[in-house]
Amino acid sequence: MDPLEHASIPSLVYLALAGEPTLTGLTALVIGSVFPDLDVLAEEHRSYLHSLLVFLPALLLGLHSGGSFLLFTLGWGSHLFLDFFTGVIPPAYPFSRRGWGLSITVTGPRDFRIKLELIERYPDKKHNYRLEIGGSFALALLTLLTAIIRLN
Repeated sequence: MDPLEHASIPSLVYLALAGEPTLTGLTALVIGSVFPDLDVLAEEHRSYLHSLLVFLPALLLGLHSGGSFLLFTLGWGSHLFLDFFTGVIPPAYPFSRRGWGLSITVTGPRDFRIKLELIERYPDKKHNYRLEIGGSFALALLTLLTAIIRLN
């Protein structure tokens, strides 16, 4: 999943559900939602910042402190949630590099089926990433338009 999707999806949820969304809150959420991908600077992508061992203490601190830090950690959590469906996350990294994810395949309309498959593998080694921005650009524009409307 690319950064625009990681930022847009939780932003749309925030803008839809927050009684009075703020630019500060939206900014914290967006930064948190792309923050885990900074682990591409480590030896493996989807490593330290995709680990529940690192995320859960930050979430507890966010729940305790509230405000912008809570929105940052909720953005971070949304990133992990979305990555669980687009690959794997290693919940106990660095103690275990093994990651899990969920693949959902829907076929049809004839022979309609839904197939759920638990994926288990190790994070990818560090490599150069190629980012293709297609439909996510339209999603980002929709998010920006929604933010302009809701934040005024």
